[in-house]
Amino acid sequence: MLQRLKLGWIIGGLLSLSACGYVDKYEEAVYEEEPRYCYQQLGSVKCFSEPVHRDAARLVNYYGPHPNRYDTPSPPDRLESVAPPPVAFYVRDEEPIPDDSTVHPATDQ
Repeated sequence: MLQRLKLGWIIGGLLSLSACGYVDKYEEAVYEEEPRYCYQQLGSVKCFSEPVHRDAARLVNYYGPHPNRYDTPSPPDRLESVAPPPVAFYVRDEEPIPDDSTVHPATDQ
């Protein structure tokens, strides 16, 4: 019984130590760098000092701790869509009336 308890403590200690490692070899190489998280934008790449979790699929590269090491923020509350109040009138601009100078431009010949 005591031997199984010792074995359990050893295995538990090894598992807890293995959880403190790096995510991958790349993170180990860039962990001490100034944190930069770069994401693909329309036509360019934009970098931030903290990860932007909503753009995780567009992550191009990072320096510093892996983005998974940061807490993911909870999503914002959804706003209820509300239609504008109906109005009993509308304003319509007059139709433009073309004059001859815009319909048939003068030609100097």
